Amino acid sequence: MKVSAVIPTYNRRAQVLRAIESVLAQSVPVDEIIVVDDGSTDGTAEAIRRRFGARVSVFQQKNAGVSAARNRGVREAGGEWIAFLDSDDFWMPTKTERQLEALAAFGGEFGLCFTDMVYDGNPDLKLTIFQETGFEPAVRVGTLEDHAKYMLVERERPFLFTSTFMVRHVLLKELGGYDEALILGEDLDVTFQLGFRTRFCFVAEPLVRFDRTPSRTDGLCDLYASRDDRKYENLERRYTKWLRMPEVAGTAHEQPVRNLLRKICYDSAACKIHQLRIGPALGEVARLRALGDSYSLIIATLLSHKIAKLRRRLSGLERTDERKPVGPGPNLA
Repeated sequence: MKVSAVIPTYNRRAQVLRAIESVLAQSVPVDEIIVVDDGSTDGTAEAIRRRFGARVSVFQQKNAGVSAARNRGVREAGGEWIAFLDSDDFWMPTKTERQLEALAAFGGEFGLCFTDMVYDGNPDLKLTIFQETGFEPAVRVGTLEDHAKYMLVERERPFLFTSTFMVRHVLLKELGGYDEALILGEDLDVTFQLGFRTRFCFVAEPLVRFDRTPSRTDGLCDLYASRDDRKYENLERRYTKWLRMPEVAGTAHEQPVRNLLRKICYDSAACKIHQLRIGPALGEVARLRALGDSYSLIIATLLSHKIAKLRRRLSGLERTDERKPVGPGPNLA
């Protein structure tokens, strides 16, 4: 099975060199390595060409985001399978070997194989992704049944990461690639859709190291934790798209997707009200009305959110007061 490694990168010259080295160190080598330089200004492309020469194909483009970079890599790839690797992560030496073994064992109906991951650069993060998210299968190599069940629950982080994926090339083409309008969760969007087109298998070994150095900056991770409109807009776009899918509309998956969309709309409305942006807040109320919520339910829910937030804030202040050192009492002598 011919495998193409696709690495998107943007201004990560040192990290991408390490990522490429990890691909070249595979016990079963890939057939080609494709790096898409998404408008870097730090000499990334030149550094790759100097160190690796013809062993790595480098494609440069104007900065358009990780989805556009991955899509370019998929278009340029000639392999039957695409193995993605983010430029700040790296593979363990047997990653390709273990996945090819799993795919060969399970057969042609399986078009995606993923693995466990471990954090790199932060000694406080000792659990693997599978352990942290509670996905701890009893077998080393197995199959994931009903992928939507795992993706339609609210969780801090998923256990399926793109840097662990080996996916059949033709499936990505049929899907149309990554949604370039999404700047958050584009990988989950593709994974969710792929699960209705093929079956997933996994290797329960941490075969990828995921960079979480405390000093690193990651604008997208920060955006997830922010009140930025882009976060809400991206999540609303993703869930709205899922509701239009024939595999979701009218099925048992529809209500969980609606619930996720409703939560984002409420969070967005509450944020906009807090910022006294009444017009945009009313836009979120209109979306909630379209989802079937009455005005009385919307008002009651937003009030309960506000009350819960105030309680959390007061509880935090109380804990802070409890931790304050008690000074000496008045001198009564």
